[in-house]
Amino acid sequence: MNNAPINSGPLNSMGGSAIPSAVVITPSTGFVWRWIVTLGGVDVSDQLTGPVRVEGSEDGDMVATLNLWLGDDPVSIRGYTGQTLALDFVVLGDPELVSRRFTGFLVQPEFDVLTRILSCTGTTRLSDTFEAMELDAIDLTVGGSWSQDVFEETAGRSRWEYTQERMSTRRAGLNADRAGQARLTPWYPAGIAFDFAPGSTIYQSLDISLSSLSETTNVLELEIDYRFPRYRQRNQDYSWLHPGTGGNTSLTGFNAWRADSTELPDIQMVTDAVESAGWFITWNSWYRLPGSLPELAQPWFNENIDLLLGADFVAAVRWAQPAVERYRVRLVVQEALDAVGEVIVRDRIVLDTDSDTDRLWEQSTETEDDQPVESDDPLDQLPRRDQVRLDAAASTGLLRARAQLLQAQRQSTVSWQIPLAHALAVDFGQRLKLSDQGATVTGTVIALSEEADIDSGAALLTISIAVGQGDAAAVSDALQLPAPPAFVDDIAPVIESTLDTQIGLRISSPPYNDALTGFAGSYSIGNGDPSLRYPRRFAVPTPEIPAQWRDEAVAEQPVIIRVAPPVDVLEV
Repeated sequence: MNNAPINSGPLNSMGGSAIPSAVVITPSTGFVWRWIVTLGGVDVSDQLTGPVRVEGSEDGDMVATLNLWLGDDPVSIRGYTGQTLALDFVVLGDPELVSRRFTGFLVQPEFDVLTRILSCTGTTRLSDTFEAMELDAIDLTVGGSWSQDVFEETAGRSRWEYTQERMSTRRAGLNADRAGQARLTPWYPAGIAFDFAPGSTIYQSLDISLSSLSETTNVLELEIDYRFPRYRQRNQDYSWLHPGTGGNTSLTGFNAWRADSTELPDIQMVTDAVESAGWFITWNSWYRLPGSLPELAQPWFNENIDLLLGADFVAAVRWAQPAVERYRVRLVVQEALDAVGEVIVRDRIVLDTDSDTDRLWEQSTETEDDQPVESDDPLDQLPRRDQVRLDAAASTGLLRARAQLLQAQRQSTVSWQIPLAHALAVDFGQRLKLSDQGATVTGTVIALSEEADIDSGAALLTISIAVGQGDAAAVSDALQLPAPPAFVDDIAPVIESTLDTQIGLRISSPPYNDALTGFAGSYSIGNGDPSLRYPRRFAVPTPEIPAQWRDEAVAEQPVIIRVAPPVDVLEV
């Protein structure tokens, strides 16, 4: 029809790569027409009275209204609701041209008892169609982007609302075609489908509606807050060596200690000292007191090989710090902003992966390197920073924000009328050009309303297009977040890693100092008062964890994304 095939593309194809040349609609002669009305599979055209109207928009159902005279015989009124309704517009001639204008269902009939006229309203029932679909089928049909962090969980919710959420991220409309099938139509199709030449439209039918300033949003500020636990670990090195070894960690050091032996700590004492501070040992190198060595010149007998002459170890403490990555995204239509100043709206997305299982990290003592590849350890189930989830939420939010900005830049509309038979192939998602009634306009079809009255003989089509405003030289940026912001930590206090030793029970022994770290004990053979015996203990100092390391950490990253709407012509 008009050199363009009807319904030739699959749903969601939104046109091919080739841009067809525009079909020029020129002034034409009159025509003779009639309706074919099929209700419930039965031709009821002879019962038609008054006008037939078919209306639709780029978003939503096609709606048809008509009147049927039911005659004087008794009828069952209730049986009409839900019946299929099809309308065909026929241009008489040789051959006849039959154009399907509506396919749907009768949803709201009203019967006038006096006139015996049934007023019929039919729709394409888009919402019912999608309510009956599974989510996967909706995803395949509609496309777009969706995230549970941007919208609500799908369980128990309307499938039609879910469909609308996905559509909010697309630069397209969701409507029904003349056959009643759901389809997507682009906001910005390539090329001009029809060019309305001078004299082709109905005189004085031109109407121009300019967008108000408050409708023309040119800045959208999107705040994305990603909350998650930072699983943190502070490590501290420690080193202790008994001074009686002379600094040796071999048999030589043992012999030196043996010559003037003292009490020694054991591994359990060191472990208990670390754990009492809330830390745990992640690595160790124990310098153990040798077991029995009867072959020595002075035989040595010892069964407690957990006694230590020295120890090097690393202690650690773990905690979960609440963290927030804040992305401050500013999407702008720069040319509109420069022209009229800010017309701004705001939106916010919050991702929260806080979990009660964070205590598992704080109470754990295993190191990740020690975990097997396939592990049932609870640490494997801890929530981590989820870049995939963040990307999904950000992508959905950014796509929705861009669509909202672009929609705001196409609020100006132009409408005109033309004899219906001269423009039967005009449809949603087509870009039109008007060169008539003193106006030169381009834009995309957003509404169609046709009325053909069998009483008056008039058959007219009202076309409404959205006229985009922008700048042909404008630049669009990629819709993506920048690299994650860095968290900056305060510098933590540093402690001495070498631990002290104090030995008592001799006159030369200094007074016992409870504040000293490391090992305290007594000589095996002392020459002082027994009251000078030191308690046998091992103490490990731990560095302070700054409050800034535990309190909620916030890192912010601003970004500006330019959005460039396609440009249409509006000259009068």
